Amino acid sequence: MSRVSAALDDEASILVLAPSMRSETDEACIDMLTKTPPEQEDVLWVTFTRSPDACLQDWLAHAGGRPANLRFLSVGETVRSVATSASMGETPTDAVIDTLSNPGDLTGLGIKISEVLQQWHGDGNKTVACFHSLTALLQYSDVQTVYKFLHVLTGRFTTADVTAHFHLDPDAHDSQTVNTLKTLFDAVAEFDGNEWNVRTR
Repeated sequence: MSRVSAALDDEASILVLAPSMRSETDEACIDMLTKTPPEQEDVLWVTFTRSPDACLQDWLAHAGGRPANLRFLSVGETVRSVATSASMGETPTDAVIDTLSNPGDLTGLGIKISEVLQQWHGDGNKTVACFHSLTALLQYSDVQTVYKFLHVLTGRFTTADVTAHFHLDPDAHDSQTVNTLKTLFDAVAEFDGNEWNVRTR
């Protein structure tokens, strides 16, 4: 199976269209987070539906090296402390977890993301981000609100030279919603059940 990152150049924002509960999706996620050697990376993980523990397990299984910095923004009910995890001895770094209890607070989420980017600005590392997932976000906000939020956020990532990918389960939304959101991204990576198809603007 071809690696998604191999089909990408320097696109700042990538929409990942694939079912969330598949190993191919997890592998593609880590693949896009590790185009640069991990020790030269700052990794931001915004997660609605997965615990930081689950994300860390994926990282350990696929990435190999430790990122320079690892930050979680854990939104809604998935909050779990990595510090109490049985795998703490294996965690790739001292992960920092910020929690946001209200998944519909897009303003608060945007502020948190900006704060993290400011903290890492100028540290010499490449910043990469995973947003997991837009499907969960759309349970709390309508498409227009999410579109405006993403328009601002993807612009902010581009300005800060961040490479970010956003997960969306196409089976959970109507085609109009998917097509509307597609227009915001530099590239779309879609899994058709066998392989990844990547389209860039």
